Amino acid sequence: MRIRPNQTEPKTLISTRALVIIIAAAGAAVLCAAAPRAAVPIGVGVGVVTLLIQIVRD
Repeated sequence: MRIRPNQTEPKTLISTRALVIIIAAAGAAVLCAAAPRAAVPIGVGVGVVTLLIQIVRD
């Protein structure tokens, strides 16, 4: 039985990669709220992880 092109599965609303980035950002926000002195290192760490995820994707 052939599947017609217009009967494909629907796309997901959010990708796994985007979900990981969102969870990391939320975790960083919680850590920054709990320890404001560590906000800059945490922000840099999340930025680096986000860039690495983008590089791996490409």
